[in-house]
Amino acid sequence: MSIRIIACGVFRDALRQIEPQRFHQNVAITFINPYLHNYPQKLKEEILYQIHLAKKEGDEILCLYGRCYPDLDDHLYEMGIPRVPGEHCYEILLGSRRFHALIDEEAGTYFVEKDLILNFPEYCIQPLELDDPLMRKSYFKYYKRLAYIRQPLDPDTIMPNVQDISRFLKLKQMVIDADYSELTANLLRLCREGH
Repeated sequence: MSIRIIACGVFRDALRQIEPQRFHQNVAITFINPYLHNYPQKLKEEILYQIHLAKKEGDEILCLYGRCYPDLDDHLYEMGIPRVPGEHCYEILLGSRRFHALIDEEAGTYFVEKDLILNFPEYCIQPLELDDPLMRKSYFKYYKRLAYIRQPLDPDTIMPNVQDISRFLKLKQMVIDADYSELTANLLRLCREGH
């Protein structure tokens, strides 16, 4: 039996570190471009298409995504496909307890990770028209801080980008190290359950 993990590309480095192949001898991973988050309908179509391909191969499937489009959990439930727990990729990268502690500490926390940082113009500035100060104020008026989730494979050269974004959005900056322990435990459990 083969296990196919259908994952958002933001988890590429995390899965390189975790190596889910250690939990099951036949694990393959399909990464989907994070840019599709800007187009929820296209994201939905691509996830369902990759599930269709994996089913044709006879793979057991598990999904490594947050709730990135409204009906995702309903679709997965109907198909009997488990999803790694977590509302957002940020929660999955930090672990649920740590993520919620940060939100409780400051609800106006804007989380970013490497992929969003390196593609901020394409993912945020252009589609949200953030070059317009009024649009920027409208989107970010309730945010107080920018929290960069640093992963072990992130290059040190990313920090100037983080500083540029925090200045651009007028948010104080903080750096939090990712914690893969909860994600690792969830992947191990799902692989052992035959999913």
